[in-house]
Amino acid sequence: MMSRPLSSTDRRTVRLAEAIRGQFPIDSAVSPVISVPPVLSLLLLLLVLPAGPLSAQGRWLPDVAPFSYPSASPRVTGLVGRYFRATTSDNDFGPSTEGEAAIGGNLPLVLLRGGPAPISLGFGAEVYGRFNLTNPKSALVSNDWTVGFTIKADFRKWRPAFELYHESSHLGDEYRDDFNADRLDWTRELAAGWLGYLAGPFTFTVGITRVLRDQLGLTGWSTALAADYRGPVVRPLGIRLAPVAGIYADWWEDTDWKVSTSARIGVAIPGAARHEFGFGLIGHWGRSTQRQFYQRASQYYGAELRFTL
Repeated sequence: MMSRPLSSTDRRTVRLAEAIRGQFPIDSAVSPVISVPPVLSLLLLLLVLPAGPLSAQGRWLPDVAPFSYPSASPRVTGLVGRYFRATTSDNDFGPSTEGEAAIGGNLPLVLLRGGPAPISLGFGAEVYGRFNLTNPKSALVSNDWTVGFTIKADFRKWRPAFELYHESSHLGDEYRDDFNADRLDWTRELAAGWLGYLAGPFTFTVGITRVLRDQLGLTGWSTALAADYRGPVVRPLGIRLAPVAGIYADWWEDTDWKVSTSARIGVAIPGAARHEFGFGLIGHWGRSTQRQFYQRASQYYGAELRFTL
């Protein structure tokens, strides 16, 4: 019986297996059990799968739309500056004027599948700094950090994505000194799944998150729902403007499934290569978006400037 020639995918799989075997030689008398993390196994498998037609798209650093959050989500995609009035404060400064500087982005690293329905592996990072502007020192209240990997697909009207990321949070020095506050050890890893659906100018998104490891023992679930609107571009005074609006709600088991809602409405000025500048009015009602104060109630209204990377 003649065997068929090995395909390029088969050859890559064989080379990967030989490399692993070279790193972990198996003794004929002893068969050690090698424990490979499931996520690492998935990434290795995806890297050896065929990437589909790549005539117009490179496999590495591909020119595809990166993963992004719903527009009203407290987690951001882009460079964002927020200025708002906290009517229900989540920290000991009490009701006051606050500002937030946030940077978040996701870079597609590897094209796992090309063509009209691309799938890509990306790397993302975010940082958030909250400041009390009523305080003479513009005291830093807290800062939150996030880093992780994403897998995103574009299937016509459907936008599924998977996210694996690490979170950490820290109190600001001025806040800690003023109130003799203790920092929560907010260090944890999470996995999240997102599914977006495009319906004309609207995008509807549902998300599910699972806490995998947490120093505070808050190993729970979360769900999220979002709706975004992006209208047609108009040209008042020759400036290209698109009306945008969004609403986002989530529920965390860590806070007894209390709902938190965020909203945003404004305009965006589209630029080249997916870049755009926007201005919007924002509001939030529910639990704190600062991880150091996750159990406290928060309510604010204000404005933001946003530059999408």
